[in-house]
Amino acid sequence: MNIFSQEADHLTAKVQSACSALLGLEITDIEKIGGGRNSRVYKLSCENSSYYAAKVYFRHNSDKRNRLETEFSSLQFLWENGVKSIPQPIVADSNFGCAVYEYISGEKIIPQEVTNNEIDVVANFLLQLAELKSRENSHLLPLASEAFFSVGGVVGNIEQRYKRLSALPNSEASYIALEKFLTADFRPAWSKIATWCQERLSQSQMSWDAEIEEEEKTLSPSDFGFHNAIRRDNGEIIFVDFEYFGWDDQAKAIADFLLHPAVELGESLKQRFLDQMLGGFKDSRHLAERVEIVYPLFGLKWCLILLNEFVPQDLLRRGFAQASDLDRSKLQIEQLAKAKRMLQKILANYEQFPYGGRTPKN
Repeated sequence: MNIFSQEADHLTAKVQSACSALLGLEITDIEKIGGGRNSRVYKLSCENSSYYAAKVYFRHNSDKRNRLETEFSSLQFLWENGVKSIPQPIVADSNFGCAVYEYISGEKIIPQEVTNNEIDVVANFLLQLAELKSRENSHLLPLASEAFFSVGGVVGNIEQRYKRLSALPNSEASYIALEKFLTADFRPAWSKIATWCQERLSQSQMSWDAEIEEEEKTLSPSDFGFHNAIRRDNGEIIFVDFEYFGWDDQAKAIADFLLHPAVELGESLKQRFLDQMLGGFKDSRHLAERVEIVYPLFGLKWCLILLNEFVPQDLLRRGFAQASDLDRSKLQIEQLAKAKRMLQKILANYEQFPYGGRTPKN
């Protein structure tokens, strides 16, 4: 038995005991479920035939984000403001690092099943969140994970991620391949695209350093898409995983959904999503043009996010979530291949935004 499995068995017993005390119910069965990359999720079966989901959050000195506080408080805010297409937050124990939520019974949504209807659901959900910006206590919500409100901020974030990956030792084959990709492929592409972005901003009389206006900010799960959605038996779609939730840039929320590598959607579906979002954010006058300009930058960022498995502290989080030893080299080569495909995609269309930026006609 590996060290993660041993630790997982011990943790499961502690989770059962802690959640029983939190709920005031005897837990008759506990089962690890889900395929999360940052946390462990369990299905709790209780003595009164009720079910709950318990989530145990990764905590480490290298990870400064309070995932439990962000997710639980954000879901509380949303639930109290009428958003019900999320798991109801029940109770949390910050000392133990665990929270209990409504258990959502249903199936994951696979890309081949996505139709116009599902696209409308996700767009309406994001627009519903935007309507909560002025609600009481919305100002207490955190910034979304790595939220930056200027183009310069986004570029600085890419630089930070690039430096972190470039500083890793390169004595193993997978790390040698990483270094080659970063220096021979990524860096030249980044330089070319950053120059293009500067030129487009200048042509549009938009700023590299100035932050966007308040009306161009929104509330967003940040890591959002069908990979974090469950379809109930009655067809209702429930959105889960709000560890990165907070204030964000509307353009980032749109670009991330269009680019997210976890779910590959058809181009017509992506176009429909963009049209819905631009129509819903019609008060943001420069949004369509900003999406076109920052789209390739977020594509570059996704290239580097896909390479997180090369970073030791990120591998720790993956191992914790899966409660198993990882085949590190195999995983790293797979992720490097994904990053290469993402880079080629961005290089092929950064000068001509692939979705047109059209707004729906009345």
